[in-house]
Amino acid sequence: MATVTGMPRVALFAPCFMATLRPVDARHAERVLRALGDEVTVIEGRCCGQPAFNSGYRDEARATGRELLRAAQPHAVVVTPSASCVSMVRHYLPTTFEGERNVAAQSIGNRFREFADYVANHPALDSLSLRLPGVMAYHDACHARRELGLTGAILGLLGRVEGLEIRRLHYEEECCGFGGAFSVKHAEVSAAMMAAKLADVGSTGARVLVSTDLSCLAHLEAGARGLGMALETWTVAEVLSRALP
Repeated sequence: MATVTGMPRVALFAPCFMATLRPVDARHAERVLRALGDEVTVIEGRCCGQPAFNSGYRDEARATGRELLRAAQPHAVVVTPSASCVSMVRHYLPTTFEGERNVAAQSIGNRFREFADYVANHPALDSLSLRLPGVMAYHDACHARRELGLTGAILGLLGRVEGLEIRRLHYEEECCGFGGAFSVKHAEVSAAMMAAKLADVGSTGARVLVSTDLSCLAHLEAGARGLGMALETWTVAEVLSRALP
């Protein structure tokens, strides 16, 4: 959908955990979208319902997710800097509805696009001048890799940033251990997985870790602090925002 000025019109859904933990990342995403020429409407104060769904509370997930679907309904494209939220809205939230409501939920859910995927396939991407010298390790978030298949698109996008060296992890396919409620219900297992991931990050020599999902990064950053490890965590949105002129 385009406006009368010809600029693409999109909605940017800032996930609830991002709005709580690091709202500046939503601003980074918005800055990149505007640099691409998009007209952006921000959807805030909503949740996709994933925490309730993963804990077995389908009614609560449906009620929470319904509010997001209502906010998204007027928009043809909804960009979200969270692969896990996109996966939830596309694949799982519709299953909490029946009949025509299931069809409607699926229709709206299919409008959601993960931020890095949207930017990587944007027709105006070549117009961006991106430069950010430095070295970063890359964490491949589970939902981005396994459910959405975005690894190639994300790495290709980061590869466009002049001067940036991305170092891959040895055990890239391993989960960081967060998994939302998993880290609470199985704290010891989660902590062990986190420590293994941080050891892998440390082996790269990079002091900055980049990923699509702030949820993974927040988990790993907290673990790094606890282990006395010097590590900054940046979302892909922040990398691209800082790489703009």
